Amino acid sequence: MKIKLLNRSIVGLVFFVGGFVNVANAGLITSSLGNLNSLEADFNQTDTGSFSSFDETGFGALNGTTSTFDASIDSATFKLSLMDLSAFTGTKDQYLFESGGGESGIGIVYQAGNLITFAQRTNNPLNTLSLDVTSMIGQSFDIVASLSFDDNFMRLFVGESLFGELAIGTSSYDWDGGNAGAFGTLSGGSVMDTTGIAFNSGTLSDFNYYHDIVVDVPEPTTFAIFAFGIAGLALRRLKENS
Repeated sequence: MKIKLLNRSIVGLVFFVGGFVNVANAGLITSSLGNLNSLEADFNQTDTGSFSSFDETGFGALNGTTSTFDASIDSATFKLSLMDLSAFTGTKDQYLFESGGGESGIGIVYQAGNLITFAQRTNNPLNTLSLDVTSMIGQSFDIVASLSFDDNFMRLFVGESLFGELAIGTSSYDWDGGNAGAFGTLSGGSVMDTTGIAFNSGTLSDFNYYHDIVVDVPEPTTFAIFAFGIAGLALRRLKENS
């Protein structure tokens, strides 16, 4: 009975504190990874395969403005649904998502070595986050790339987990609509400064773009502190009852 009481106390407090932390972190441009699906995307494609390119007018709608195609100060999150990933073939980068181009913008690419890379570039420097997905070949999963000008970080999520984060380069862009872009196809110059090709090692079944919404990542140390505090309170309650 005492063990059950302890477990229930911990579980209850975890849910309470977890809910409080989510509310505290909620804001105009932040959302949790699990809540993205409940939000209305500013732009989405639900076709299967390679999606068509779009021009500057399309980018104007994509970045939430009608008066400018420049999204250099807009925080944004991109979510791609990848189906049946196969091993990398060929020698050229395969683009899952490309925006900007001409060595200025962002891209999500599949590269030699079975690496999925999230790249952000404005001529110089080039910032990348790369994940070896060899163990995920044959699987279907989501890739979420989030860029926040609120805290100046770019983040890559695969499945339900944060893979990594990297500071955005000084005076850099998240993406720039001047050279259009595409999902699953390559449009114009490559962000990676190499010649790329359409993604052909699987299929894309869905793409969502959320303007001015970024994925919020609570600090692990915060959760650790709460966990210790919760455990202490539960143990104290147990001793008092005994």
